[in-house]
Amino acid sequence: MPNDYNDYNNGGYNNYSGNGNDGNSGNSSQYYFDQNNNYNNYYQNSYNAQYAAQNSWDPMRGNASPYAAAQQQTMRYSMKDVMARTFLFMTIALLLTAITSLAVYTTNPYFLIQNGMTTFWVLAIVEIGIVIGATFAMKANNAMLSGVLFVAYSIINGLTLSVIFLVYTEGSIAKVFFLTAGLFGVMAIVGFTTDRDLTSFGTLLMIGLFGIIIASIINIFLKSSGLDYILCILGIAIFLGLTAYDTQKIKKLAMNNPGYSLSVIAMYGALELYLDFINLFLRLLQLLGKKN
Repeated sequence: MPNDYNDYNNGGYNNYSGNGNDGNSGNSSQYYFDQNNNYNNYYQNSYNAQYAAQNSWDPMRGNASPYAAAQQQTMRYSMKDVMARTFLFMTIALLLTAITSLAVYTTNPYFLIQNGMTTFWVLAIVEIGIVIGATFAMKANNAMLSGVLFVAYSIINGLTLSVIFLVYTEGSIAKVFFLTAGLFGVMAIVGFTTDRDLTSFGTLLMIGLFGIIIASIINIFLKSSGLDYILCILGIAIFLGLTAYDTQKIKKLAMNNPGYSLSVIAMYGALELYLDFINLFLRLLQLLGKKN
């Protein structure tokens, strides 16, 4: 870490405050603006890709592994047990992410940005790899490996999310988090209680998600704030819908279990809902968060 505030153009602090002491506050502000856009692009593309990777295997579409199929003595679990454990695992993952993020922010909040966006993209690749590995572990009905990878993913996610404390005020982060929790809870209840089959609806949402991924990549080069705003609004709508869809999917998986253990079903559902929550939170924060 730099020891002099005036050296921030070489990796220090003042570029993030926009108040450099060397008289180049305009350049610092522009650097801050560019970095903020980089963070938004990173989060949009990274977490969208992770959700898509998780959905590359969907046991409700009949892609169960040979091992699970061999165990198809129709294991049934009560809806209460499945949903309770799913939301328990999701809550634990969110707590691990929050604790890691706060720990990084309060100890050395700048270590991730000393190498620009390089560290973030490396972590993004690692996170996508962990998500893919976790889905294969779940497909193999390996509860222990699934749990270890889920915990590792939650902690690494906390590292990357620690940067939001540098971009947004703590008060606005807290407000957006509680807003996200409220909206997420409402859509989860809708997905659990509705009698309407949301399968076709979920397919349309996934098509929309891939469209957002492509548009976000294009916007890295276009740098259009208008397109960024539209993608943010669409992202909020899509992940609200996916929350309802994924909740119903977990419910159906519990009712028509092709041989997976209770813990595997719960971790599969928890990872999907965790990604829904994080994606929704980041887009709401981008839209409503108050910048530092």
